[in-house]
Amino acid sequence: MPIRILLLLPLLGCPEPFEPDPSFCTDLMETQPGCMTEDNLAECEEANEECPGGVLVMESCPLQFGCS
Repeated sequence: MPIRILLLLPLLGCPEPFEPDPSFCTDLMETQPGCMTEDNLAECEEANEECPGGVLVMESCPLQFGCS
């Protein structure tokens, strides 16, 4: 069985990397104006660059960000 798995791995390939969404953080500024500040906007943008498509938005105010 391991031989079959090893033979299939090249067929699966690697997933395409996500590109950072330039509007992700600015959209949060519009939808969460009370919980977005200039400081956490910068944190959001850093997280968006570090893990595009995988930014976690913590339920806090001000918002906090992490990577999934």
